[in-house]
Amino acid sequence: MVETLFREQSSANDLLADAIVWDNHACMPMDMHDNLAFLPKLEEVCEAGVTVLSINIGYGEVSLSDHFALAEQMRAWITAHPDRFMMIDKARDVAEAKRSGRLGIVFDIEGAAPLAGDLSLVEQFYRRGVRWMLLAYNRRNWAASGVHDDDVGLSQDGYDLIREMERVGMVVCLSHTAPRSAFDALRYAKKPMIFSHSNLARLAPHPRNISDDLARACADTGGVIGVNGLEIFLNGGVTAERLADHVEALAQVVGIDHVGIGLDHVFDIPGLEREKQSMIGAFPPDCGYETPTRCFPPTRIDEIVEVLLQRGWHGDDLHKLLGGNWLRVAQKCWAT
Repeated sequence: MVETLFREQSSANDLLADAIVWDNHACMPMDMHDNLAFLPKLEEVCEAGVTVLSINIGYGEVSLSDHFALAEQMRAWITAHPDRFMMIDKARDVAEAKRSGRLGIVFDIEGAAPLAGDLSLVEQFYRRGVRWMLLAYNRRNWAASGVHDDDVGLSQDGYDLIREMERVGMVVCLSHTAPRSAFDALRYAKKPMIFSHSNLARLAPHPRNISDDLARACADTGGVIGVNGLEIFLNGGVTAERLADHVEALAQVVGIDHVGIGLDHVFDIPGLEREKQSMIGAFPPDCGYETPTRCFPPTRIDEIVEVLLQRGWHGDDLHKLLGGNWLRVAQKCWAT
């Protein structure tokens, strides 16, 4: 366990200085040239005091070869800048990232489609730094259904995929996954599962958000739901106050031990707008995706903390929200 000093902090900055701060999802460009251009922006995240950031290496229709190429490119860049960044390969590495003031990086994959049923790829991706993967990205694939498709539940291959992910140490993520498929997975779970970047639908009705029942089922596995900072999933503006509303609503439903941060920040918004046009199946026009993308950046997590402090939150609960809960999942799931 990473030990933190649970004292009464007088400000968000005091608390952030003590806490593990873990944003469990951010989006980099999928084009390798653009990706290299945007990777230096991680310096700002490091300066803001974030301890761990999970970055996607692919989603939706991105090819298997591009997933591997982006993972290798990002890992090489991070390794070449050891003064500011480090790959987090084991849960115990988080303590070193915090101690040294560096930004720890893990990778994620948004949707199992590129694996095409080849379960040997799970371990190959894990060795390259992937620590969680979605079962589906908005549309149905060989394993599960997505939120913008007919929901037929998990396939037998989907159950096999979960078993292999749990064996390897890769966390199963159910954001973007349709409700029946997600419930199938949660009932089958032997280890904690997560919604890395999903909000409650009753606060912001959208197919990407989840019901209270799904949130509770996730918590029952020991898992965590990460509050999303994209405007279309917030229904009330991209503000620290609105993010705090979603944090508090989730805490009321599942308890503070099962709430985290997964802001879904997009570093290259023009690139995403182009991808939304080329991947129209994954972003149907009747769900708000046609509106300009606005998101809450990890560099402003201190603002969320300040709002919650003003609302009477205390240090112990904020330490859990900021990163302690994600660390617990890593300790229970990742390979040691």
